[in-house]
Amino acid sequence: MQLSDFCDSWSSVINGPVTRTGGSPTSKMLHLRFVFVVALPLLLMLLLQASQPADGFIIRLITETLQNNVAGEPILHERTSWDFDPEAAKKARSLYYEKNGYRSSKFIERLGVGLDGRHEERREEQGHRDVGRLNGEHNVNYPPPPA
Repeated sequence: MQLSDFCDSWSSVINGPVTRTGGSPTSKMLHLRFVFVVALPLLLMLLLQASQPADGFIIRLITETLQNNVAGEPILHERTSWDFDPEAAKKARSLYYEKNGYRSSKFIERLGVGLDGRHEERREEQGHRDVGRLNGEHNVNYPPPPA
C-alpha cells in the first residue's frame, strides 16, 4: 500500500504529511467497532447488574414516562356519560345565529361599531359608506332561519 491510498494529494498540503504512527485506518475502525459493539454493551450490562435497587426505579420511570406522555394521564381514561339533547342543541344554535349571526357576523359588526352608546350613528355612517359593496348584503344573517 502506498501513501496515496489513504489520502489525496491536497490533504497532505492542508493537514500536513500523513504518517503511519497510529496504525492503519482499518485497524482503528476495527478497534472502534469492537468498543461500540462488544465493550459498551458489556459495560452497560455490568452497571445494570451492580445496581439492583435502581431496577425498579428505571422500570417505573420508563412506565410513567410512557403512560403520562404518550397515553395521557390515567384520569383521562375514565368513562363519562353526558346528557346530550340534540333538540336543545338545535334550539341553542338557532338562538346563537339570531343574536350573533352566522359565523358571528353580527357580533363582529357590533364590535366594529363600538359599545359606547354611539353605535347606531356609526352603523348608519358605515351603511352609507358601504352602499354598493357586497351587493348590500354585508350584514345579512346566513343561513336563513329555519322554517
